[in-house]
Amino acid sequence: MEKFEIRDDRFFEVIDPAAELEVLADGFIFTEGPIWHPEEHWIVFSDIISSVQYRWSETDGLSVFRRPSNMSNGNFFDGEGRVVSCEHASSRLVRHDHDGRVVTTLASHYDGKELNSPNDVVVDTKGRIWFTDPSFGRIRDDVGVPRDCQLDFQGVYRLDPDGSLTCVVDDFKQPNGLCLSRDESQLFVNDSADPCIRRFDIDDNGNLSNDTLWARVEGEQEGRKWVPDGMKVANTDHIFCNGPNGVHLFTSTGDCLGVINFPEKSTNFCFGGPQLDKLFVTASSRLYCIQTKIDGPAMIPGFKSV
Repeated sequence: MEKFEIRDDRFFEVIDPAAELEVLADGFIFTEGPIWHPEEHWIVFSDIISSVQYRWSETDGLSVFRRPSNMSNGNFFDGEGRVVSCEHASSRLVRHDHDGRVVTTLASHYDGKELNSPNDVVVDTKGRIWFTDPSFGRIRDDVGVPRDCQLDFQGVYRLDPDGSLTCVVDDFKQPNGLCLSRDESQLFVNDSADPCIRRFDIDDNGNLSNDTLWARVEGEQEGRKWVPDGMKVANTDHIFCNGPNGVHLFTSTGDCLGVINFPEKSTNFCFGGPQLDKLFVTASSRLYCIQTKIDGPAMIPGFKSV
């Protein structure tokens, strides 16, 4: 397989043709949800099937952040630098304090019924938490605990600082990755069962409008189908999204410039490194890194380097 699938020469404005994938750690089963601490320079990521969350840094290598993790998937930092995680096995959204030793449930039910299996999460500068809730953790025994769904839809939610939980979209087939535009005026959400990315406008109260089919996540590949998964926006307004064969690179207007190919299923990624210009990618059994020509925003909302 070639390193890259080029669909537009503008791809090389973002990724150097000489850039190579670097393996940072391996031996996992199904990695997901990497997040980079912009000040302390470490990553937390999940190994769903093993029910472990790991921490990795260049200086200290690999260590366990939390075990068991209730088959945690996506992660993000809140404004205080605490890890917020989506748990498949417990159907909860949780927050970690004191390096994962204290876990607080943030959301577990909607309208009196258990959530499906929270999947991916992002926190905005107002302290609102946005997350997707597909049924994967209930219908697949490899990434969850098989059990009936109590809700009859797969939604996208907003959890406000006062603890109120609102379903902002309820017509996705299987909502998965999500990200906010840099000015937080738009929310992007992809659908793994209908391989596309939808875009919504966000008003001051967190309500969504102007639902738009922003892009399709497409590609040819042999074997198991890779579907839209983790998604992030760069400081250039490019949007990266996992899909067939690897990480797909889109312009701000939804044109796909190409794909960073991976030898195994890639699931999620984040910008990291001292300059936030490296892409750290979870892909099944390994944690990878690749240098880019651009950078991404810090994953702690409102964080500014000093």
